[in-house]
Amino acid sequence: MSWKKVLGKSTIRVATTALLLSQLFGAVGSVSAAGNDVEVHLIGINDLHGQLDTTSIVSDKKVGTAPILATYLKDAQAKYENSLLFHNGDSVGASAPVSSLDRDEPTMEWMNMMGFDVGSLGNHEFDQGIAALKAQIFGGLDPKEGKVTHAGAKFDYVNANVIEASTGKPLIKPYVVKEVGGVKIGFIGLVTKATPSKVSPAGTAGVRFLSAEEEVAAVNKYAKELQDQGVETIIVLAHDPATTKEGVTTGEAADLAKALPADSPVDVIVAGDNHALANGEVNGKLIVQAYSYGTAFEDIKLMIDPTTGDVTEKSAAVTTTFQDGVKEDPESLAIIKKSLDKHPELTNPVGTTDGSVTRTDAYNNEAPLGNLIADAMRQADFGDKAGAADFAFMNPGGIRADLPQGDVTFADLAKIQPFGNTLVKLELTGAQIQTLLQQQWGTNADGTPNTKTLQISGLKYTADLNKPVAERVTSLTLEDGTPIDPGKTYTAVVNNFMAAGGDNYKVLVDAKSSLAGPIDLDVFYQYIVDKFKGGAIQAKTEGRITNLGASTEQPEMPVTTEVISRAEFVSALVDMLKLNQVAAAPAFKDVAADAAYADAIAEAAHAGFIQGYGGNFNPDRDITREEAATILAKLLNNPVSDKNAAAILAGFEDGKTVSAYAVKSMATLIDKGILNAADKKWLQPKQGLSNSDAKALIQKAVAAKAS
Repeated sequence: MSWKKVLGKSTIRVATTALLLSQLFGAVGSVSAAGNDVEVHLIGINDLHGQLDTTSIVSDKKVGTAPILATYLKDAQAKYENSLLFHNGDSVGASAPVSSLDRDEPTMEWMNMMGFDVGSLGNHEFDQGIAALKAQIFGGLDPKEGKVTHAGAKFDYVNANVIEASTGKPLIKPYVVKEVGGVKIGFIGLVTKATPSKVSPAGTAGVRFLSAEEEVAAVNKYAKELQDQGVETIIVLAHDPATTKEGVTTGEAADLAKALPADSPVDVIVAGDNHALANGEVNGKLIVQAYSYGTAFEDIKLMIDPTTGDVTEKSAAVTTTFQDGVKEDPESLAIIKKSLDKHPELTNPVGTTDGSVTRTDAYNNEAPLGNLIADAMRQADFGDKAGAADFAFMNPGGIRADLPQGDVTFADLAKIQPFGNTLVKLELTGAQIQTLLQQQWGTNADGTPNTKTLQISGLKYTADLNKPVAERVTSLTLEDGTPIDPGKTYTAVVNNFMAAGGDNYKVLVDAKSSLAGPIDLDVFYQYIVDKFKGGAIQAKTEGRITNLGASTEQPEMPVTTEVISRAEFVSALVDMLKLNQVAAAPAFKDVAADAAYADAIAEAAHAGFIQGYGGNFNPDRDITREEAATILAKLLNNPVSDKNAAAILAGFEDGKTVSAYAVKSMATLIDKGILNAADKKWLQPKQGLSNSDAKALIQKAVAAKAS
């Protein structure tokens, strides 16, 4: 008997689309201690930003777009008897033009079509002010230009930490209860407390945001109200940053988890805002985030006791929405086509690029695209017959995409500057320019740096990042090297978000004079057309910014860690053991007889290493550390006792998070020196295994079996 050796080959996941889309329930030996527990899957996204037709690249593969994402989401829900669909804020705002030109009504239409059950507010829902936010959610005429009438969301929005000044009550309802599979689940909404610094002051006029202490008190209050209604499964949709690296989850969402009582009824905190990956536990709360722009989605699995309503097990998987081999959802395509038919200008080319005009590392250093945008701003016509301004400054957070390689359309430019900001010409002294540059280097509440390096035109400077902020700018000159005079008045162009003190550029509020001008996108578009005349669009770094001791760390972008699937793990084990005992196909409903790994799975099942769950094996799902341990423990003699197993796991910070079915297996492997802590005192039982880690585990286990 023979089979393909699939360890380290990710082609299975792409070629076998049905398996790629499957996020089926169950795990090796993962029968719940309570046989009648209800299995519920929460399928969700965060930070979509209206990128309905935007293709992103992850690991050199195309991912995303609403039609692809919709297929993944619909397939995921179809696999489960009990599921709910949610989004966690920033679904609109900073959107692609296919959505933004109609005030994000196409994105709202898409979410209604998809049948979302619940959503939360992100900071970008506040971009155009409270009246616009309410029109989008509840329906009505959009206040901006009065050209779009919103149908309103057909699902519930929740938020508990934004208080309307006129009433002293939450802006929208703080929580909602959903019932599925006979169990009740409560959703409490939150948005990052940094929203006022991320949005123009006009966007948050009329509301206030709870402090960290008030927020914790609010979550505790509403959790208690939910419990009083018989709801014990509680999810916080917190559009708060979080990142999981090397098994440790940090960020605003993690801070919230730590601040809540250890016995809090909150089971899961869904994060957002920083477009990163999060999947880990903090203080007993599972924290999950699935990147952004529809490049991934989260599948949160909950096992719920129907009698008590308590969550007995919880875990999450984050799946990347690769396009290859996936059929686009026709209903989503129809929504995009309707918008493109209405706005044919979105597909007209305005030039080409070689792919080098990017925003790479714009938060820390000069970037080619940053220079191009700042140059365009500086040349803007304000109708004052004054010609170009002395300087222009562009905040890096306002540069939302790169110029693509090949043809560049108006739509591409609109993805880069999607806010529709107005440009403003200010009069600033040289001393104020110096202060403005110092205000690039902020500090987060936890003391970590919060750098937002301005992209500039008309000047250049050197900054020594090893010095205190007030002393960092060691050289500040015009483009020709002439020193900038602290007492002289200069003209500078910024956008209205910055002019109002956004992103901590507070010195701009004290400008001597202010003149409102054209829309930033209009200026950028006309500059591209006039300068490059439909040809090659070029920009590069020119030494405008010189940072000494500069950080090279870039903002987190969607990445794919090459982890091993359940089929790959079993195939590697069977290959190493040289098993060749059976000829029949495996008896699992989701393993095709002609699959590359079918023989290996049949051998493993015959040997008693695997048993699956509910008739399925879930071959393409990433294997977790605890699942791998359960398989490998079957190779070994003399497992530890239940008492010793509990004692062994008690020595780890996350020992209590090991699923009941895997406790003895993990403890046995630890006791025999086969399984080590992933990071000091952390086992990370729900974490996936890399190819190299899987090989090492299998080799150790096989060696222990032979000894």
